[in-house]
Amino acid sequence: MKLSVIIPCKNEAGTVNQLLESLVRQTLQADEVIVVDSNSTDTTVEEALGFQDRLAISIVTAKEKGVAHARNTGGNAATGDALIFADADTILPPTFVASAVNLMKNGVQAGSFTMRMPSAKASVRIGARVMNGYLRMMAKTPWPIGFTCLFSTKEVFMRLEGFDPSLFIMEDYDYVLRARRLGYRTGVCTTPFTASDRRFINDPAGSAWKGVYGELYRYTHGLRVEKPLFRYDMGGQEPKKDKKL
Repeated sequence: MKLSVIIPCKNEAGTVNQLLESLVRQTLQADEVIVVDSNSTDTTVEEALGFQDRLAISIVTAKEKGVAHARNTGGNAATGDALIFADADTILPPTFVASAVNLMKNGVQAGSFTMRMPSAKASVRIGARVMNGYLRMMAKTPWPIGFTCLFSTKEVFMRLEGFDPSLFIMEDYDYVLRARRLGYRTGVCTTPFTASDRRFINDPAGSAWKGVYGELYRYTHGLRVEKPLFRYDMGGQEPKKDKKL
């Protein structure tokens, strides 16, 4: 089974290198790592290219804005028959790739992973555990979800025509749900990735509220969030420009 790891990026310099370093340390190496540049204005691409001697890495450019377009660009470019989509601000434990591949070899065709979110804020750590419980619970229902890091066979990706770019948020939830509705076997990999708490640190109350509001809206609108409910920006921070004297 040939595996492609797809990483959507926008202004992730200083962040994506940690994910790439964790990919170097995997017990099972990916056959290719595709970094999808979504019009970064920092040194994300240069930083990623610095790993070319340790990873089978390539850079592709998304022609349209948004994480769904970035994931689809990477998925379409991938040559593997198994795919892992990983957000740039995650860090993967050494057995992460091997665990996902093992699940797919055993017939699970799409799904998500549990996570850890180390944080100085207890509320953030607790929130991550709640989300893990919610993920596991929904996996046992006809309405499974997935977030941040997903795995999928290339067959599923092509059949779904990738992630739905018409969705404002939760296109990852929608991907797993549509796979189940088409009869594919979905599941949860319990080898947890480490997620960044940067959104909660930068906007403590707002980020939690947005998640709850988005999920409530989704349940009352056919499990789809097409309307821009609030501001949501992909990726890291825009680099600061020097002030002109």
